[in-house]
Amino acid sequence: MSEFRDNLISDTNYFFEGEYETIDGRTTPDVDSIAFGRTGKEVELAMLFIDIKESTKIVDAFRLTTSARMYQSFLRGVTKIAVKNNGEVVSFNGDGVLITFYGETKCNDAVRSALQMMDFVKTILKPKINVYFNRHKQSDNLFFDCGIGIDVGNILVIKGGIKGDNSDLVWVGNPTNYAVKLSAQTKKELQTSEGRKTIKYSIHITNRVYNRLKPELKTTKGVFLTPVSMWEKYGGLLSVDITYRTNKTLPF
Repeated sequence: MSEFRDNLISDTNYFFEGEYETIDGRTTPDVDSIAFGRTGKEVELAMLFIDIKESTKIVDAFRLTTSARMYQSFLRGVTKIAVKNNGEVVSFNGDGVLITFYGETKCNDAVRSALQMMDFVKTILKPKINVYFNRHKQSDNLFFDCGIGIDVGNILVIKGGIKGDNSDLVWVGNPTNYAVKLSAQTKKELQTSEGRKTIKYSIHITNRVYNRLKPELKTTKGVFLTPVSMWEKYGGLLSVDITYRTNKTLPF
């Protein structure tokens, strides 16, 4: 066997053998606060994942520079809204963004961010992108929309990769997985608006998040100013018993 293969075997054995050290985290960890090796920081976080649906079809239909305009506008707007609500962007994954929220108000901060992000998408970004769509016949079957998933719980933050510039933090735990899966769920609920497909319920959250929300993020004013629920309860996803979804937005 080659020396390189021997090194990979040794690395794998290292992680599977011996004690794993878990440190209680008091803040959202950064890449410099976690060492390489069998160690990680455990912290309770609200995890928000937002991504653009069917972005591959959009990229295929337009020039790369046009797609770049879309990506940069989306990423800049989402990041600014997250930071405004005490969030921290921890990963850009192509057309998706993973954001963490820490502290006593983390669930409220995450949901407020999600509602404001969808206001940004619907009132600023989507109209601008639809101008490009309407100029091109090949875009008749395209649509631009985003989906958001949010969960809360304990996350083990570890450092992955190798020492130097080829390393990054990995966010291990069900809240990350559920946030991504709930975002994917939004694509299954489509409707037609102004001749184009659009997502019916843009934001999905777990019951763990919903139960920590303040009243003003659970209800809106209805007829005669009576409180009306902003959320629709529906069947659970995977091992989550109850989840909630909404198509509401919140001005930022």
